[in-house]
Amino acid sequence: MEEIGLICFYGLATWDDVRSKKVRVIEIIIFGIVGLIIDFSIRPYSFLSILGGVMVGLMVYLFSVLTKEKIGKGDALVVMVTGLYLGFQNTLLLVWLSTILAAVIGSIIIRKNNVNTDFEIPFVPFLLMGYLIIYFISCVGGMVVCS
Repeated sequence: MEEIGLICFYGLATWDDVRSKKVRVIEIIIFGIVGLIIDFSIRPYSFLSILGGVMVGLMVYLFSVLTKEKIGKGDALVVMVTGLYLGFQNTLLLVWLSTILAAVIGSIIIRKNNVNTDFEIPFVPFLLMGYLIIYFISCVGGMVVCS
């Protein structure tokens, strides 16, 4: 169930992020509520793990404030909601993988298009790509995603 919710959430947020470089608050609220319902009914992760996952998002938010939004506050809110679904270890893994993907693809775009290094790219699509990679690898049994 969490997989469908996250793929829908990332898909909608990606559409908004690519189109307008903003993530709609209503999507964050709706999927955050769904994440809380899943947490309270199914209990896929411990309370501390979920709290840790949300804290990863809070750290991204703090980084956003300190760097004057080099990574957007909306991206940080998306990571916070991700923490509700994935817990601490998986959220940390996803943010790490997404950051690597963004750095590689951003470097290619900058080099290929000869644009300024201040060129902005939306981050949520990389969360979607990172999650799909993690999900696919875990489905084929090639990697144990922390529970």
